[in-house]
Amino acid sequence: MAKNYRGKNIRKPGWRGTCEICKREAVKVLWTTVDRDDNELKICKICNSKIEPTD
Repeated sequence: MAKNYRGKNIRKPGWRGTCEICKREAVKVLWTTVDRDDNELKICKICNSKIEPTD
């Protein structure tokens, strides 16, 4: 497979954006979490690993 086709789905709108926790721009925001006020946040991979799981 040619390298220019790898990851083409990630380049589509809606996959990349600004992480609402660390405020990084143009990162993959694939994970969602809920804050204390029950608002849904889109976060990056790094912030997702820092958040403790809630049971």
